[in-house]
Amino acid sequence: MPLSADCPNGRSQHFTFGRRELLQKIASAALLFFVPPSQSVALTLNGQTLPEFNIGDSIAVDWTGEFGEDFIEFGEVVGICHRPEDGWVYYINWTHSTSSDDFHYPCFEGEPTTADRLRLVSHG
Repeated sequence: MPLSADCPNGRSQHFTFGRRELLQKIASAALLFFVPPSQSVALTLNGQTLPEFNIGDSIAVDWTGEFGEDFIEFGEVVGICHRPEDGWVYYINWTHSTSSDDFHYPCFEGEPTTADRLRLVSHG
């Protein structure tokens, strides 16, 4: 069956769209170049500030071992929850550490962590 058999004018309807739809797509793409990038603002959600970290953020926590040595544990935010007593808490999938006990990773403990213990890790 030829391609022109499914459309009376010889064009497949799967590859066509109206002029109005074309203009809307072009205008949407053009607006991206004219709208300034968003700025960091302390937004609120039902009276609460927005979380400091987002799901998927790479984070780190600094800690000291039992003999005074400093270590860094790295992970990824996999969950966020707001608790009235703690504010925003984060659930972390720990991926690796600077300690020699790397055989424990990846590890999800299931215990929430507050933002004051965490810091954002930039990869770049």
